[in-house]
Amino acid sequence: MRGEPPIRPLLHARESDRAPEPEHPRRPGASGAPETERPRGPRSARAVLQLLALLARSEGPVRADEAAESLGKSLSATYELLDALCAEGFAMHLKPAGYTLADPGRAAALAQNVDTAPPASLTAAVDELFERTHKRAYLAAARSGQVVIPVVRGRQGVRRIPGLGDEIGDDAHALALGKIALSLLSAEGLQRYVDRGLRAFTAKTIVAPEALRRELQTVQRTGLALDCEEHSEDFCCLAVPVLNGSRQTVAALGISMSANAFEHEREALEPILRDVAERAIPALPEKQANS
Repeated sequence: MRGEPPIRPLLHARESDRAPEPEHPRRPGASGAPETERPRGPRSARAVLQLLALLARSEGPVRADEAAESLGKSLSATYELLDALCAEGFAMHLKPAGYTLADPGRAAALAQNVDTAPPASLTAAVDELFERTHKRAYLAAARSGQVVIPVVRGRQGVRRIPGLGDEIGDDAHALALGKIALSLLSAEGLQRYVDRGLRAFTAKTIVAPEALRRELQTVQRTGLALDCEEHSEDFCCLAVPVLNGSRQTVAALGISMSANAFEHEREALEPILRDVAERAIPALPEKQANS
């Protein structure tokens, strides 16, 4: 990615040849236990994504001082970023070697979205999806650790999913777009989501953890997610992942429709949705397609 120095050759050295990590500069909390502040603000959010990209490019664990040099940040600030990634399940600390990705697929999707605006090719894909299906079309992508919906296309009279804002949060299990995101999580990451509670938005929302896991396994196997009145009554959705040249998920495309349209048009809409997502791959910028 732009603005990021290449990984130092030291990262590829044998673990036995590497110097030990520098001591972690932790501050004691009120109880005497280590206390670490989480990074906040746009600059810190960008630094977190740059750090994810660094870990994703490395062939082995990255030491904190190496990451600090690459990011141009102090060692203490880098440790705070690394601790935040570990706390959220994106990275893990392999003592004494360094830090590595805990969930490469999920982290790669986030790391490739440092820029706030989606690539023009993805915006064009949403436009094409609306034109070919005549259903409201959505793009979901990762940004600063959140799943956001930066692009929506439709026209007057084509309703948007009620209550859906520009972010997907605790309603991910009730939305086709959200299920694409959840299907990328590690078992530990999914468990953390489940532990926060599976809220029932309608009588058809999946609220049983095992049922959700089975649903996500189907998403992984078929490359298609759906919800039918699970988030809002008389609203159903279809969604598929958008993959880069390395077959990593970098975004998701989806459409919403009435329950009646879902019943009668789903069979015709699925191949259109898959075709638009598949043809977006070669149009992705080089920094995404070859990451």
